[in-house]
Amino acid sequence: MRPPSWLTFANVHWASLAILAAVIPWSTALISNAQLLLALNWIAWGIHDRDLLKRFRKVFTDRWALLFLSFWALHVLGLLWTKDLDWGLDLVRILLPLPILCIMLFGVPRLSLERLWWVLRAGAWSVVISTVVCLVVGWEALRAGDHRGLSLFVSHVRLGLLLVLAIAVFLWRRPNGARWWYAQVAGASWAFAYLFLSGNINSLLILGAVLFAWLWRGVSFLPPAGRWFVRVGSLFIPAGASVAVLNFLLAPNDMPPLDAGSLPYRSAGGEIYYHNTEDPQVENGHYVWIQVADDELARGWNARSSIRFNANDRKGQVLRGTLVRYLASKGLTKDSVGLLSLTDEDVERIENGLPSVMTGRRGMLMERLGQLRMELDRYRTLGDPNGHSLTMRFAYWQAGWSIAKDNLLVGVGTGDTVPAFARAYEASDSVLRPEWRHRAHNQFLTLLISFGVLGLLWSLFSWIAPAWHFKAFRSTIFVSWAIIFALSCLTEDTLETQVGATFFGFYYCLLVFAAPMAAGSGRVNPGLNGGAGPLPVGSGPG
Repeated sequence: MRPPSWLTFANVHWASLAILAAVIPWSTALISNAQLLLALNWIAWGIHDRDLLKRFRKVFTDRWALLFLSFWALHVLGLLWTKDLDWGLDLVRILLPLPILCIMLFGVPRLSLERLWWVLRAGAWSVVISTVVCLVVGWEALRAGDHRGLSLFVSHVRLGLLLVLAIAVFLWRRPNGARWWYAQVAGASWAFAYLFLSGNINSLLILGAVLFAWLWRGVSFLPPAGRWFVRVGSLFIPAGASVAVLNFLLAPNDMPPLDAGSLPYRSAGGEIYYHNTEDPQVENGHYVWIQVADDELARGWNARSSIRFNANDRKGQVLRGTLVRYLASKGLTKDSVGLLSLTDEDVERIENGLPSVMTGRRGMLMERLGQLRMELDRYRTLGDPNGHSLTMRFAYWQAGWSIAKDNLLVGVGTGDTVPAFARAYEASDSVLRPEWRHRAHNQFLTLLISFGVLGLLWSLFSWIAPAWHFKAFRSTIFVSWAIIFALSCLTEDTLETQVGATFFGFYYCLLVFAAPMAAGSGRVNPGLNGGAGPLPVGSGPG
């Protein structure tokens, strides 16, 4: 019995790419299975057409494919001067999607524009659906102001990147038929609303950068004077927004200064108060670490809750800190009198790790901005970054730069970043507690630490040169993805997780090595630029 006419190797290849795009926001196991399906079909296709060796030769004799593959090869080479082979080999494994996807996509004909479009839409709609599931299942996380809890399947950081890319895909190309276009606008609106609702500041900033790039490119049809007038004028938009945000985050605390002499000495129950007038932490307009009577709080709390005063709340935070912050947010003293003023709902919220009466009631974006302001204020006053995502990165980058300076030429090797950071923290007597002593959280700095200046420059060259050769930078959707990826690398080690490595390897290879070319013209299909006109490219696969 012959298979149906539609069941061809080319169609399975296309479907495998769409499946891979669709499963990235859901599961690392599904990502692995989708890549396995893609690889098995590619091999079977080559065996059936008797050109398997020709496909490999096509990849391994093309300098641009080899240049991209050299980034993964650099990590293999870096094992030669690595002592921690466990992490080094694990990182090489994590980065396997890069060579696999390069070979699978470079060795076969390019996709048509319509097929590329379906692959991108599969990824975009899938991430939108995943956020609907996250919101339905994780509704309590939204009420609790837990922005991480709203991402059930992958890291909230990676989910944010996928949502920004989904917005770009939805708005990049208008499909035939008004209904499809309305659906895509609705999908883009949902993705933006979810980013806003979840307080994903980093992804919102990246989205702003993408839209600014679109504006910059979108006025190319204007006369030179008008084009540059709009472009220069548009610079004031991000500049003004940046000034406003920085003014909010960096503005000094406008609370009246504390006078230790004017604070009460004892609680109503007779316990001597603990006052820390040096700590600037504020909740809902009230200083946190004044008028604290720990013995009264311990007795009263243990009588009202099954979670002990000295234990952790349900978020894993020290309950004492959550309780004191919550009492402060209500303007109460942190003693038996303040404790009596708490309702049963308040007690349950504290048990659940909510540090303020306002948490979950003023929107996650304002929660995150307020939290970042508190982090910066605390860091500026006390020099304490522990447990705070933004200010801990300052310590990570400081330690990372010290490592890089000591290993500037060839770095510490693929796997030795962990022990190198451990030594750097010890040598500098870092204020970070052991549980917070992590790696760089900056992909460019990590590459500099691992492979030195030469390795960092080669890595950037291996990314940029093939894309430049195939004129991918003239494609609006590739530029959008490149901005998303590059900016994510400033605050994350994006390539050191399977989802992050797949996000890079899949979309890079798809948009550089598999993007369609108009037959006989030597030009990328104009649809890649959103209908803005034909775009010349060099020779390429297919």
